Amino acid sequence: MCGICGLYEASSQEAIPSILERMNRALTHRGPDDAGQYSHEGYGLAMRRLSIIDVSGGQQPVFNEDGQIVTVFNGEIYNFQQLRETLRERGHRFRTNSDTEVIVHLYEDEAENTPKYLKGMFAFCIYDKNDDTLFIARDRFGEKPLYYYCHPQNGFAFSSEIKSLLECPLVPRRLDYKALGYYMRVGFVPAPLTMFKDIRILPPGHWLKWREGELIVHPYYAIDYRPDPTLEREADAVEAVQAALFQAVKRQSISDVPLGAFLSGGIDSSSVVAMLQATSSHTIKTFTMRFEEESFDEGLIARQVAQHLGTDHHEFVVPNVSFEPDDFWRIVEHVGLPFNDTSAIPTYILSKHIRQVVTVALSGDGGDEMFAGYPVFRWGMTIRRVQKLPQLFVQSSAQMANWLSHQSSMSSVSGLRRIRRGLEAASHPHHLLPLEIHAIFEPSELNALLYSKSTLAVATGELPLFTELPPQAQQWSPLRQLMYYRLKHGLNDQMLTKVDRMSMAASIEVRSPMLDADLAELSMRLPDKHLIKHGVGKHILRQAIQGKVPDVVFTHPKSGFHLPLHQFQNDKYEAMARELLDNQAGIMQLFRPSAVKAAIRVGVEQQENRADRSLERANNQLWALMQLSAWQQRFDVSL
Repeated sequence: MCGICGLYEASSQEAIPSILERMNRALTHRGPDDAGQYSHEGYGLAMRRLSIIDVSGGQQPVFNEDGQIVTVFNGEIYNFQQLRETLRERGHRFRTNSDTEVIVHLYEDEAENTPKYLKGMFAFCIYDKNDDTLFIARDRFGEKPLYYYCHPQNGFAFSSEIKSLLECPLVPRRLDYKALGYYMRVGFVPAPLTMFKDIRILPPGHWLKWREGELIVHPYYAIDYRPDPTLEREADAVEAVQAALFQAVKRQSISDVPLGAFLSGGIDSSSVVAMLQATSSHTIKTFTMRFEEESFDEGLIARQVAQHLGTDHHEFVVPNVSFEPDDFWRIVEHVGLPFNDTSAIPTYILSKHIRQVVTVALSGDGGDEMFAGYPVFRWGMTIRRVQKLPQLFVQSSAQMANWLSHQSSMSSVSGLRRIRRGLEAASHPHHLLPLEIHAIFEPSELNALLYSKSTLAVATGELPLFTELPPQAQQWSPLRQLMYYRLKHGLNDQMLTKVDRMSMAASIEVRSPMLDADLAELSMRLPDKHLIKHGVGKHILRQAIQGKVPDVVFTHPKSGFHLPLHQFQNDKYEAMARELLDNQAGIMQLFRPSAVKAAIRVGVEQQENRADRSLERANNQLWALMQLSAWQQRFDVSL
């Protein structure tokens, strides 16, 4: 596990090594154990290393036999041992036992097809001195990040994190108004956009090639849901999932340093821990974050799972009313973008505690995306059924529900809000359903909030980067079309961003067996009937681990890993909100003061669900605005 960076600049006023050193220093938290860099004729590569595999011999950059191909690498290749044997049979000579060296020799044989052979989480850059080419690739689902800047005349730069990339003097700091529109509607920005006009993120499952000012970005992997007739029988599907999950956990438990696991008490993390303990000859260490707010706390269930499996269990508590500004600014600093997922705070706190015990931790991330675990999938299917009703009836019902939700006598009827949102979503075409379900600001709210007409046009439009489906989606079921959105956007742009940045801020490596290449491909071939049954998600995964974990894992309500922000707030939080937002400086020039003041008031004062707005939405709207203002200030972004 590492952080990587690099650049090409032929006419720099500053020496390449000194720029590289600054960029690399900004990644120290990602790799506190070692550093390396290489420069040659305007090209430069650098890395920071968190030693996991071949601790004593895995230094980077790594070269091929004649020194003409150089690589820096971030991540883990879980099938590197098999690939190494194949490459040895082809005549390649290895100097180390690291997975990094496999990439170099594989590239010699396979060129841009290299990432297709890799099973793991990764982002790497190869500098091929034979033709002065930079080749960069990112893993299938986006577990490891890669940001880049490209200009035909000025040059090229890349890094694992934005704050490192901004240490390169080539890179401007300009706001992307199109990206701002996406952010204001759904709370995050889809790849390849970032909030910086001149910075892009390489999408998952893509490679890029840069040579002499020309850039090519190309997909090597595409999500595709095609039911496999051999998995029609439930018993066959259960057996296949059990075998694939066992192999995924076993493959990802390879480490030369201490390894443990996150344990929430949910189905996904419990499945991973059960398989991990089954593959291990020693007692596994597990870790749980508890919340003082009982409705958000799964700690007691996690404890039961740990006792059932016999793990060495550790618990840590996030108390109520404990907000500290440093927690907020840490997210801005490490994500490098405004980030609307408040669970980044407990993720960092838990990672910091875990780092005192182990260096690597397995998680259950990706299970909901792969096996249809989110309630939103079932809600989406309900909305699809409502869409079959006459549209005039649906639209008029939505208008009536909206009117009722704003009547004082109905303001506390929380169920009315869900009915209203469901009817409003059903009033739109099928392809806009993911957008309607996941929006944090409604068009009417955005019209009241935003001055910027260009941003408003994007935010209230169809947001094609979110809503457009690939050609093969015509063959998918409605459920799979919804799952595609969460896998492509929610997983990559939100969850994996949070997990990578917050865990690496604490210098810990997190692995996700649910995103194993073989297990993921199997999940995409499962018939829908094995995913949701009798209104319950993750049916096949439940069957696969039945008897391996206590029954309470299956019977307790799903809560997810969320911060109870309304309980976490204190005087410091309200003061920060007013300091960041209650002015017309910086990016706040783009917003109407009266609407911002209202967002502050509601975000701080609302303590329960209401008919017109959920408590979570009120909190998220205020947090989103605070993160946006803080980001623009921290990175001195020009408007």
